Amino acid sequence: MLDLEEIRSALDGLIQIDLVRLRRAGSKFALALDCTVDDLISDAVCSAYSGSRECRRDLPILTFLIGAMRSIAWNAKVSSRKAGRGVSLDATGTDGRPLVVLKSNAPDAETLILRAEDVALRIAALEDLFADDEPALLVIMADLDELSKEEIMAMNEMSETTYNSTRTRIRRKMERRFPNGWTA
Repeated sequence: MLDLEEIRSALDGLIQIDLVRLRRAGSKFALALDCTVDDLISDAVCSAYSGSRECRRDLPILTFLIGAMRSIAWNAKVSSRKAGRGVSLDATGTDGRPLVVLKSNAPDAETLILRAEDVALRIAALEDLFADDEPALLVIMADLDELSKEEIMAMNEMSETTYNSTRTRIRRKMERRFPNGWTA
């Protein structure tokens, strides 16, 4: 496992394209967590520094950080499911006796509405950006439905070469249109 100095050195060795890849990979996980990409990257780096996640010597630091972000997002999703099962005895009824109330970390209605509006705006921006490129739009929409590469290729009757070139075209067009990611 890498020690603190080796981690620091590996992070210092990241070049600009590595940082772009890190941000791009983290954007999907951050969206699911309802946090910024920078916050998620920071959490991943802090987990490496604190030793709560250990990086093997044979693993590139970029791969480690992407895996750490994926793990953080997954753990948050699992813990939010479990949190709804807890019970609070803090509430009392009109007779003064304790009431059993399920705890919930589920977002309130306003947060859900804002989240849905944000997703709708992002999808509309993608539809506008790729209005003249139907294969790319089909791949994006299938991606949003969390279909696998194989499912997308079969559904759109694409060869692997066509699929890969479509993904490259999507990435390049999005990087030109949104050079700093999805910012408001």
